Amino acid sequence: MTSVEATGNTIEEAKNRALGLLGVGRNAQVEFEVLSENPPRVRATLVGEAQPYVVTPQMARRVADYVDHFVRRLPLRVQAVLRGSHSRYVEIELVGRDATVLVGKNGEVLDQLQFLLNNMIARVIDPQVRVVLDSVGWRRRRAERLRNQVIAIAKEVKLRGEEAVLPPMPAHERRIVHQTLKDDPEVMTYSEGEEPHRYVVISPRE
Repeated sequence: MTSVEATGNTIEEAKNRALGLLGVGRNAQVEFEVLSENPPRVRATLVGEAQPYVVTPQMARRVADYVDHFVRRLPLRVQAVLRGSHSRYVEIELVGRDATVLVGKNGEVLDQLQFLLNNMIARVIDPQVRVVLDSVGWRRRRAERLRNQVIAIAKEVKLRGEEAVLPPMPAHERRIVHQTLKDDPEVMTYSEGEEPHRYVVISPRE
């Protein structure tokens, strides 16, 4: 079994850092031991990893049909097209004459619509499934910009030896941050906060 020790401003922060050091998420089977309350320090032991959820083609189609039915009820000329799926994520693109309207300034409308649909799908279809909504390719361009920004921020974290707190972002974008830096031996990432204000912290590895 693999064990790591981590510190933080709180016990919860120390636990999140330990998960980052182990390279696992909250779904992993991890045993925590509080070594110190002041300063907060924990030991985390990886017992096992839960089997990851994988969306089936049938489930992806069902989710896409649900999203399409929802957007067709809007006073806009737009429809939903299934682009693919991976692990728990179903990628759907909005197409049509009015698709750009659903992007909004800096993707705000698209993010809000995605958040709403994920809440609805969790209730009526499957709480494990997550939709990644795109329109006119905005999400793909955003992902590339985000990767470049994260790499630049990680360089600053290494130089200064200080954590960097990123702005709140949706779950699929936090995943991009974690994936971009997961193989970097000098920094680690962990998430904090509650949805929809959850954010990522990039921290030097101890």
